[in-house]
Amino acid sequence: MKKNDTIDLNRTILDDTRSFIKDPNMEPYLVVFIGHDSGNRHKLRSGNMTIGRSPEADITIEDEWASRIHCAIEWQDDVFNLEDRDSMNGTYVNTHKIQRIQVPPGVPIQIGHSLLKIEFKDKAELQMEQNLHRSASIDGLTGIFNRQYFMKRAAEELAFASRHLRPLGIIMIDIDHFKLINDTYGHQMGDFVLNRFAAIINAQKRPEDIFARYGGEEFIILPRGELSRNDLYLFCERLRQIIETAEFAFGDTRVRITTSLGCHQARADHSTRKLSIDEWIAKADEALYLAKERGRNRTEYLD
Repeated sequence: MKKNDTIDLNRTILDDTRSFIKDPNMEPYLVVFIGHDSGNRHKLRSGNMTIGRSPEADITIEDEWASRIHCAIEWQDDVFNLEDRDSMNGTYVNTHKIQRIQVPPGVPIQIGHSLLKIEFKDKAELQMEQNLHRSASIDGLTGIFNRQYFMKRAAEELAFASRHLRPLGIIMIDIDHFKLINDTYGHQMGDFVLNRFAAIINAQKRPEDIFARYGGEEFIILPRGELSRNDLYLFCERLRQIIETAEFAFGDTRVRITTSLGCHQARADHSTRKLSIDEWIAKADEALYLAKERGRNRTEYLD
């Protein structure tokens, strides 16, 4: 970066933000506004904090293009300094590649494919934003991701897999004869079963897997990373067996349920066109239909 780029960047914004820094009710956060974990807010503390995709970083971001320890941010005397830590793809501030620079609040910071910025927020503002983000991405009944959020994340994951010619699995799950539970025991029991079912699956999946309620009693999982077809099938079978042995107790009512699963793995190579998210999910849905047609309480894989 040219020296005058650094000076211009700091002078144009820094003076306008000092009033926020001095407000004792405002605290600084590093906010992800574009990326896999968009909406996430990481509270900054005085001193030095590392940023990267490694769990060992002080601030972990979900981005395949970020280095494990990508950069570091230092907050001292109302000033934020950002330093690249020899990252593979570089650290950018306001589109300029940097080594070390003072960064005012509000200026875009690019790490991999993620865009972040420093923002000062009070507790009321932060709570309101968290509530809005939660209502937009979380299913109110089960507490897991909703369909809208899943489709956004799935499109990103599928685009990445297509670009890098990596396989990507998808799993559709449906609770067998769920209508019978509602008709026999009432909708309160049905809601409890959905909530408990989601909690069991959520506890069994890997932390990085994306799990959402797709609609009604239908759920969907995107297992992140590369799994073989056999591993994908065995993962489904493990989930199915855990649900089959679980007891769902609500008041004096106790029921057992089974679930059907359909899985598919999208694969791309240089001879194929870009993968379609609708076709990808439709294949898993077709596999789920086969599982139901062949007796339920089973897993079907479809190429």
